[in-house]
Amino acid sequence: MTGYDQEISHEHKKFEHIIWEGKTISGREFYDCHFYKCSLKECVFEECVFDKCTFEECDLSLIQFKQTSFNKVILQHSKAIGIAWHNARNALTVEFHHSRLSYCNFSGKNLKKGIFLHCQADEADFSGCNLSQVDFGGTDLAGARFFETDLTQANFAGAQRYAIDVRTNKVKKAKFSLPDALSLLDGLGVEIVE
Repeated sequence: MTGYDQEISHEHKKFEHIIWEGKTISGREFYDCHFYKCSLKECVFEECVFDKCTFEECDLSLIQFKQTSFNKVILQHSKAIGIAWHNARNALTVEFHHSRLSYCNFSGKNLKKGIFLHCQADEADFSGCNLSQVDFGGTDLAGARFFETDLTQANFAGAQRYAIDVRTNKVKKAKFSLPDALSLLDGLGVEIVE
């Protein structure tokens, strides 16, 4: 963290092309900061706060959290692969736009009104989450896990390759689009013929 080692609190700063791969970042607070083309792969964030921050074209893959919070954070055009988001402190409010979220674990989190637009979220785990009113528009959810998940009023219009068992998840007033919505019938033993 050269140049930033002495500072605990960062406000309204732009971090460009920062490489903190594999570092442990402790006790730092980031308010209204913009991270652009930064590589934070395998970082460990201990007792940090990210509030109203944006990560644009960044690589956050395999980062770890210990008592770290994300409030009103936006990830756009970024890689965030293999992150255990369920370890982040509550409340977790993150928007994901055009980002890769493969193998992420959100299990048990309250992500009500969350945004996952045009993302690659294959093999993500949303078990036990509150995803009511979440927008998954245009997101690829191949292999994503939904079990005992609240999907009330969630938007899956344009989402692809999801497998949601309507018997083990709440889907009241959720929106789905064809042809992917036909996958909702898989768990019911229904056969569709042309």
